[in-house]
Amino acid sequence: MSMKNSLFIFFDIYGTLAGFYPEREKIQTKILIKYNITLTENQITEGYKDADEFMTYQKKIKPLRLMDKKEIKNFFSIYEMKILEKNGIFIDKEKAWKIWEEISNEKYELKIFSDVYDNLDYLKQKNIFCAGITNMDISGESLIKNLKLKNHLQFIITSYDSKSEKPDPKIFEYCLKKAGAKVTNSYLVGDQIESDIKGAENVGITPILIDRFGYYKDFNKSLKITNLDGLKKIF
Repeated sequence: MSMKNSLFIFFDIYGTLAGFYPEREKIQTKILIKYNITLTENQITEGYKDADEFMTYQKKIKPLRLMDKKEIKNFFSIYEMKILEKNGIFIDKEKAWKIWEEISNEKYELKIFSDVYDNLDYLKQKNIFCAGITNMDISGESLIKNLKLKNHLQFIITSYDSKSEKPDPKIFEYCLKKAGAKVTNSYLVGDQIESDIKGAENVGITPILIDRFGYYKDFNKSLKITNLDGLKKIF
């Protein structure tokens, strides 16, 4: 592929190209019932929005990969509490940790969303360079293989590879350098405001918010799509 005058699109992975299967809402519902807590999947989704924002904030202070066991326990106790507090349910840290431990022991996998392969093929046909960028603590080589994306993405850069997490400029710069891209012809597609949208903006990459679950209906500070089909209207 000739890179001269090419466009470059970097895709976040979780929430953008892939999600948990079974869905994390279903796992939460299953475990919470054991503790006599009943929430709808929509309520849990809203709770995860707050919890994920808390996670993004935490990664700016101290990434999870650098935490010890005590810090990890404290973080995920609060993370679970955030999910419940959004819905008016307040529990102590010890109970929150017990719930999270059970959730963590559930078997799940990352599964590609149904609109991914077709749209990545479309972009490839248009000679657009596509790669992945994610805060996951696993090598990009392993991740791209596990998700069967080798024929669709040039590479995936992870926080494990770059030793940095979005929105830190380092991971974006690492990705740009590997791709041989300039910020002036680069885009970032992601589902998180702080880590993806603001992170990209801070280094000069044009962000595109993908709002699959309607979290950010009023957000209009960048390009926005509701699924990957929306890219066909942009490129």
